Amino acid sequence: MAGNSADDWQGYLDPDEVVLWQGRPQQGWSWRAGENGTIILGLFVLGFFWFFTLEQIWYGDPLPLGFALGGTAAAAGLALIGPLAMVMVRRGTWYTLTSRRAIIAHWPMIAGITVYRGVDCYAITEVDLVPSDLSGFWTVQFSHLSQRFTFDDGWQLVAGQGRSGYGEVGGHRRDHRVGFERIPDGPQVADLCRRVRDGKQTAAQDNPNRDSGT
Repeated sequence: MAGNSADDWQGYLDPDEVVLWQGRPQQGWSWRAGENGTIILGLFVLGFFWFFTLEQIWYGDPLPLGFALGGTAAAAGLALIGPLAMVMVRRGTWYTLTSRRAIIAHWPMIAGITVYRGVDCYAITEVDLVPSDLSGFWTVQFSHLSQRFTFDDGWQLVAGQGRSGYGEVGGHRRDHRVGFERIPDGPQVADLCRRVRDGKQTAAQDNPNRDSGT
């Protein structure tokens, strides 16, 4: 996805389908974000290395300084995996709402190299507006993961397969809500989603928020 203009999406739309809104997730970091698990794990590893090192020093058998420094570097690298990975994912994510569906495109890159490319869409079946993990931003939930279609010479229902992680875990089916995350104009986008769901939004001129986003 080279950009977020309406022309970039034409190959994914039906002839009479209209782009109503486009945006991208805000890049900011917060303690409420899911990637913080690696930070906690990194701090645990760091504590283990330094506790072991100081214990050896206490008993008169100090380890080489390189051991402690190597452990510190390993813990720091582990801690940063989650936040850096999510920065990469969010920078490579685009949102588009049309008169028929919600589309999420992923094109994350590292040093100019594409990690993967994917374009998914969802029929808007239910709409909820919830605060995101960043103050002042919103998540507009509009469907479930089990309703994901992916684009491969046309839209194809994934039906629980692929990278989504949808499936059976411990006898329980994971089918979390999906939406446009970390957007500033959540109430307006939620209203547009409800209009699409109810079949009331069909023309671009009815929408003043088409070109908004982050």
